[in-house]
Amino acid sequence: MTRHVIVTGGAGFIGSHLALALLTKGHRVTILDNLHTGKEKNIPKGADFINIDLGADNVPLRGLNCDAVFHLAGQSSGEASFDDPEYDFRSHVLSTFNMLRWCKETGVSRFIYSSSMSVYGDPDTLPINEGHALRPKTFYGAGKAAAEAYINLFSRLGLNTTVFRLFSVYGPGQDLDNKMQGMLSIYLSYMLEGNPVIVKGSAGRYRDFINVGDIVAAWLLAYESPVSFGKTYNLATGVKTTVQDLLNELKSAFNAKDYPIEFGQNTAGDQFGTVGDISLIKKDLNWQPAIDLKAGIAAMAKWARDL
Repeated sequence: MTRHVIVTGGAGFIGSHLALALLTKGHRVTILDNLHTGKEKNIPKGADFINIDLGADNVPLRGLNCDAVFHLAGQSSGEASFDDPEYDFRSHVLSTFNMLRWCKETGVSRFIYSSSMSVYGDPDTLPINEGHALRPKTFYGAGKAAAEAYINLFSRLGLNTTVFRLFSVYGPGQDLDNKMQGMLSIYLSYMLEGNPVIVKGSAGRYRDFINVGDIVAAWLLAYESPVSFGKTYNLATGVKTTVQDLLNELKSAFNAKDYPIEFGQNTAGDQFGTVGDISLIKKDLNWQPAIDLKAGIAAMAKWARDL
């Protein structure tokens, strides 16, 4: 059945992939984005587009009707959140509240949200499950955690919500000009430029890298699955990859046995290491990641070279 869905942040990396997948399934898609970090060229052909700041005090959404909201809009960097905490707050907390209230007032019953591994801070145990304490270390993480609290409240008020805590997402379409978001894409961009890779922190830090294609697959499954209503899921692979492992994979993709690496100080609020427990989403949605890191990096490197 064709539905009308809203994708906020649909001019960004993940949002544009999701919007394209929804269009491919035959849905009508309206993208809401202020183009602060998203780019109009990312908007898939066939989607409607409204340039709007959802973190403003008064958001003019009158006359817009839809069946579901996929809410991905928001400032996308923990490091950048220290530069303008007020904007970060508006882009995450106020934008989410505005969309939730609008859904409640207009009768939109489905709301799916893009949260982040950053809500956990530095974990006590690994892998991190969804019941772990939330101890964010950045304004970005705090904004995501606050947005989740509002979503859970609106869930209790009758809205069918799902929250995804995304771990380190990568893939074709990521903004290679942004050196403050996406460890893998940042390192890849240095190599494309022929410059030394600048690593902020130790090579022993680790992440859980997940391909954007696997992210989109999970969102589409959740949209059609009532079992996901009111739930929060990690979107990860459960695989630990150190910074050194990542650098080795990137060098392999570029057929470079050696490449200059420069190590510097950690960024503010940097998490030393995160790995996600994905047993809940596997059980509820029968979802699991299908793209391993080596193949994903190779595909992304080819995409980047072809730009």
